Amino acid sequence: MAQSSEPGNLNPLIYATTSDTNVTHMIFDPLVKPDDKLNIIGGLAKSWDVSEDGLTYTFHLNEGVKWHDGTPFTANDVAFTFSSIASSSYDGGAYSRVQPVVGAEDFHAGKADGVSGIKVVDDNTIAFTLAKPNASFIANLFIGILPEHILKDVSPADWAKNDFNRNPIGTGPFKFAKWETGQYIEVDANPDYFGGAPKLDKVITRFGDANTMLAAFMNNEIDIVPVPADQVAGVKSLGFAEVKAANDLSVYYVGFNLLNGFFKDPNVRKALAYATDKNLIVSSIIGEYGEVSDDLFPNAHWSHNPDVTKYPFDVAKAKQLLEEAGFKLNSGGIYEKDGKELKFTLNVPTGKVEREKTGALLKQQWGAIGVNVEIISLDFSTLVTKLLPTGSDGKQRAVTAEDYDAYILGFGVEVDPDEYRSYFDSAFMPPNGYNFVNYSNPAIDELFDKELSQTNQEERTATFHEIAKTLSDDQPWIPIYGQKTVFASNTKIDGFNPDFRGVSFNAREWSLK
Repeated sequence: MAQSSEPGNLNPLIYATTSDTNVTHMIFDPLVKPDDKLNIIGGLAKSWDVSEDGLTYTFHLNEGVKWHDGTPFTANDVAFTFSSIASSSYDGGAYSRVQPVVGAEDFHAGKADGVSGIKVVDDNTIAFTLAKPNASFIANLFIGILPEHILKDVSPADWAKNDFNRNPIGTGPFKFAKWETGQYIEVDANPDYFGGAPKLDKVITRFGDANTMLAAFMNNEIDIVPVPADQVAGVKSLGFAEVKAANDLSVYYVGFNLLNGFFKDPNVRKALAYATDKNLIVSSIIGEYGEVSDDLFPNAHWSHNPDVTKYPFDVAKAKQLLEEAGFKLNSGGIYEKDGKELKFTLNVPTGKVEREKTGALLKQQWGAIGVNVEIISLDFSTLVTKLLPTGSDGKQRAVTAEDYDAYILGFGVEVDPDEYRSYFDSAFMPPNGYNFVNYSNPAIDELFDKELSQTNQEERTATFHEIAKTLSDDQPWIPIYGQKTVFASNTKIDGFNPDFRGVSFNAREWSLK
């Protein structure tokens, strides 16, 4: 199979991207996982019980599970994994998943030697006790479990540079075999997999730009490939291709560094939203596989609020807002304020044609109102180093105004919309999470705390609608479109069914006719 970007690493607990998880989903198992309807089902856990007060979750693990090196898997591995991401030395982005557990905050702050709310009952049983009921806790346990016997003597602060990232050992249906830098990663079938051996002997994940990978598919060198929207018709005409569109519950958006002097002013962000012709972007670039997004929550997800504040394409309104913010057109036709032109860089990761074309259109549309935009094309992993910067010591650090101005990315809901908390709650700015736009709003922080405590689904949905409305009012991100990801597979492949969980989530079921 093909993908546009090379993985950054194969440790699922270090700022995992889609490029990473396409591979790690085959190597590692989570404690629990979503089915195709977003219901949580067992992974390494075969069942679980919840106490009457809703605070203690006791997981009963599948027996006889082994790591790829033959070592037995036990509850100690689960305790090790979740204790590690609560450690004060961990900076891989997943801390919010374990934060609700009793003692996690103290351990994270360096005030305790461990997480008191994680208890290993026996080799096949583990219990988590929460400080208060948490509606997203069970869904947030959907993350790969790491082997204690390999990483127990490695500080989480050193995980990012550990050899394990390029030679991972998991419990999953496939075993890591080979990584040829810049070319491909190979995984081999795990014949002893507790869920049943895969039907294929191996899966090779190749990486390269979209056109090169598509050409390789057409030459029968690749069997599964993402297809740019404007190439779908041509692929459908191939006699050996089957096209499938996966609703990945995503929103493609422009994010702003709110430490930037221009973007601190919400009127500037709103002006750019009004200057964005979303309908033109969708119709001219994506067509039938895209739809306009006004909400930061995906249109097909239950958290989506259809009544958020909208910013229809309106050049006059965009200019009015800039002038209200103190900008005036200079002799060159560019808005400026205090002698500074409204000029910034827009980072556009390569590899996804629709995103690259969107960047070019935004430069044109924003330029038309008097904004000077410079496009920086870069590979995805390089963009990540800007959004999640490291210091001279190699550890994650806070974002500064100099790290970047703006960027285009997509965000998809894995299971539970509480995932957005790590992107917008003020407590989760790097190195503590993914709030690299440096958005801070006490009302949003309170709303995220509120939704976590709500076990009534209607009440929780209403709270997420409030969150969506507030974020829409503030526009720290400009949502532009949702897109179904289109894949082509060779007709000799049976069982290929991509969905929001990822292209390789059900790779164990793939077979050759």
